[in-house]
Amino acid sequence: MRNLLFALLLLLPAAFPAIAAERPDDARSLQGIEEGRILWDVTLDDPGRLLSRLKVVEQTYRDLERQGVEPRMLLAFRSGAVRLLAEDLDRVELAEEPAVRQVQRKLVELARLEGVTRIEACSLATRRVELSQEDLVEPVVEVGNTFLTAAAYAQRGYARIRLD
Repeated sequence: MRNLLFALLLLLPAAFPAIAAERPDDARSLQGIEEGRILWDVTLDDPGRLLSRLKVVEQTYRDLERQGVEPRMLLAFRSGAVRLLAEDLDRVELAEEPAVRQVQRKLVELARLEGVTRIEACSLATRRVELSQEDLVEPVVEVGNTFLTAAAYAQRGYARIRLD
């Protein structure tokens, strides 16, 4: 009986797709906006929680597109979050490895989106955990200082949103 109920619940959105897909819009906030410029300032070093936030980043990208606004995004990793960007996972707990790999795969997916221009790692943070550009997963690029990135992109009209 419980399996039947569960199966019916799974089929409910398919039976009423208009209801399932309907979401509120952001027309008032986005009025007059042609580009959605966001710098995601990433310091969150818990891979499970970060994966959840990266899914929100992707949803935000899709929401901008859906509402006729061209997404322009970059992600800037700093602090302890840079350890999640290493190809070699010796800096993470064994139990965290699957989630870290999921984070890395999500970053590759995000980088493939036309409006995601760059994914950066701050060298001030990478040096503390003994990482260099050669140690980082693709498509991450090591930069000198992501505080400078944040300041420069603010001058270009990017909103800074923290993922911490």
